[in-house]
Amino acid sequence: MTTSKQPSTHRKKGDPISSTLENHRIIIDEIDRQLLDLINRRLSVAKKIGQIKGRQKTMIIDTKRETEVLQKLLNLNRDGQLTHDSLFQIFSAIIAASREIQQPQMQMSAACPVPALFAVIGSPVSHSMSPRMHSCAFSATGYNGLYLPLEISDIEQAVSGLKALNFKGASITIPHKESIADYLDEVDDLARRIGAVNTVVNTHGGLIGYNTDCSGAMWALTDCTSIKDRQVAIIGAGGAARAIGFGVKTEGGRITIFNRSAEKGETLAGDLDATFMPLAEVRNIECDILINTTPVGMTPHVDDTCVPGEVLDKHMVVMDVVYNPIKTRLLREAEIAGCSTIDGLSMFVYQGAGQFKLWTGSEAPVEMMRMAVLAGLNAADD
Repeated sequence: MTTSKQPSTHRKKGDPISSTLENHRIIIDEIDRQLLDLINRRLSVAKKIGQIKGRQKTMIIDTKRETEVLQKLLNLNRDGQLTHDSLFQIFSAIIAASREIQQPQMQMSAACPVPALFAVIGSPVSHSMSPRMHSCAFSATGYNGLYLPLEISDIEQAVSGLKALNFKGASITIPHKESIADYLDEVDDLARRIGAVNTVVNTHGGLIGYNTDCSGAMWALTDCTSIKDRQVAIIGAGGAARAIGFGVKTEGGRITIFNRSAEKGETLAGDLDATFMPLAEVRNIECDILINTTPVGMTPHVDDTCVPGEVLDKHMVVMDVVYNPIKTRLLREAEIAGCSTIDGLSMFVYQGAGQFKLWTGSEAPVEMMRMAVLAGLNAADD
């Protein structure tokens, strides 16, 4: 039997392709050496800055300055090969190394104790930017925390798990914001009145529920429009709808709830002293402000919407709590109709800032958190 000789896949050293590859690798190695030298030079300067701050007795961590540095770099990189997400991660790590060399005890504190555990609990959570946002906040402030995404269907067992594993806190998302209250040791008065919990804090082994969705949403809304005496249509009747509806009512708005389930919609409308309409009647909507609180339009179902584009009027303010993608189909069609629009990013970041304050007792690095989420969303779009 004869066999045909297979062509060799190995090229001799010195042939054009191998030489080109080797030349490129030599260039890469030299660039890496230069990068390492530049980073070490940067750390040397950072150490001197730390010494000056020490003499002046000023704070080592300066999130305002760090945010400005990252924003300048992102602006410089608009036409670069490096993605915004990769740039954010690389320079966040370099900034963290600068902080450590300025304040050596930070290295010890980061290396020794077990990090405080946090999580986002819901189903689904694979799309969530909460881990990225809160991990960034922990890093930016030097807080020794670890934040995990946990896809959970049984909320009662999840609460038991939080206690057993001594989680310090958790973010609660769809579909557990209302049901979790039954399994907590205590619920804050505001969250109790709203009827929804999006934040859990472990206080000496007892789990307490809070709601930061309300304040986050009101900040985003009132930054764009007044609410008092305005007719506000809320799409949905879940935990986010409850939080936003409570805030709108407190601000003096008149509410109509549109929901697919009449039972849930009527219950929420009754709790808010609002009007209920079936979602099928949304074509007859008349409002000044329209707010989608459902996950419709969220990644990966980016072409879905609860509200037909033809019912949108240029006099409306349209808000969508979905932040991934930032510009949902509802917001795209609202812009085409001439409406003022509010995306879900501001509400998301500000409710996260409220969570951070509850968990750590410190003010959140809001702009750094916003940049982290934007970088992650841009990476998802690439």
